[in-house]
Amino acid sequence: MARERGFYVDTVERTSTAGADALWVAVEGLGGERGWHGTDRLWFLRALPNRASLPPSRLRHRENPDRLAEGRRLDWWTVEALERGRHLRLRSLVRMPGEAWLDIALLPGPAGTVRYRQTTVFRPAGPAGHLYWYAMLVPHRAVLGRLADDVLRAAAG
Repeated sequence: MARERGFYVDTVERTSTAGADALWVAVEGLGGERGWHGTDRLWFLRALPNRASLPPSRLRHRENPDRLAEGRRLDWWTVEALERGRHLRLRSLVRMPGEAWLDIALLPGPAGTVRYRQTTVFRPAGPAGHLYWYAMLVPHRAVLGRLADDVLRAAAG
């Protein structure tokens, strides 16, 4: 975990022998009716108290089950940036004392492997934001570590 220019940044990185295409299919398949693998219930519970602050519709929302698009909702996120096959940035719609992003990147690794990098970025709003970050750090690390493992497992088939 690092603090950079007023942001908290926490990164989970894994190396996979699954091809980049298979990894991207697993990344782009997150959410909606398919859920979030083994972390699905935890994400859902985290977003549930925020139902009133989320855009209209249900918590589960995905227009296309196979392809994401910039500016579209993905459950309790908005797709903020998308470079198909390489990069996905989601912005949280969940109410919290600050702003949060989940960034997923696929990078070339050694000997034909792929590095899966998943970064959480949080910009705290005032003292409550700083307290929130530290209070949620351990659960977020557990959930995001498991999500990374699940994405790699899904890509491996």
